[in-house]
Amino acid sequence: MTFAQVQSVGDPISIEDMNEQEMVDLIIVNLARLCVSGEWTGLLEAGGGAGLVEVLPLIGGTDADQYDVSTCPPWAGALITTQSTATLSKPHAFPFISPATGDVSAIGIQVTAAEATDSLYVAIYSQDSNFLPSTQLGYATISLASTGEIYQTSISDTVSLEAGTQYWYSVNLVQTSSATVRAMHDAYIPTLGITDALDAKHYAIEDTTEDQYAVPPATFTPAALDATHARIVVGLKF
Repeated sequence: MTFAQVQSVGDPISIEDMNEQEMVDLIIVNLARLCVSGEWTGLLEAGGGAGLVEVLPLIGGTDADQYDVSTCPPWAGALITTQSTATLSKPHAFPFISPATGDVSAIGIQVTAAEATDSLYVAIYSQDSNFLPSTQLGYATISLASTGEIYQTSISDTVSLEAGTQYWYSVNLVQTSSATVRAMHDAYIPTLGITDALDAKHYAIEDTTEDQYAVPPATFTPAALDATHARIVVGLKF
């Protein structure tokens, strides 16, 4: 049974006029449907949960001007560290929930140790039916030549995100580098939950099918679980 079918039964009956048994029956049927479908759009379009879209703070009238999507719930960390980029020769993807709806105007990282001629690709991916990174929405090439918060406004394509929806960002080097970037310590962030051993902790997924130092692929192949990298800090502006 779909929500539309439940709605068609409930719409003609106002809550005030519904007798107790009718109300109980309708609630039981809807709850049974939710248990098997995992869908919740709200009984009679009222009071339904909207998930993280109604929890994540928006910039609004604050003095904030960007979103740190690497620390947005539920994938947030509790301790900041640094991460060497030396082993990021191939794309490593991390999940995030978009805090806002709109087109991304800039993608940024924080460089802690610079390397004069190097850059880092940061790509945004939508996910497939298995909730894994899939289709590239666009990427930025961010210089590692100086330290500090570095944003790139030149993005390969229009990246349109929807608040409350999960996406993935991937990072990989343009060429070999010894630069380091800000990251969330891997001892204080949630794991992905999927694993190849119960004593292993995986925080990212690597596309091992790509050549080293290549432009982020149009389609991400989630080939290998990664347990060696902290969660790279990435910021978005809308």
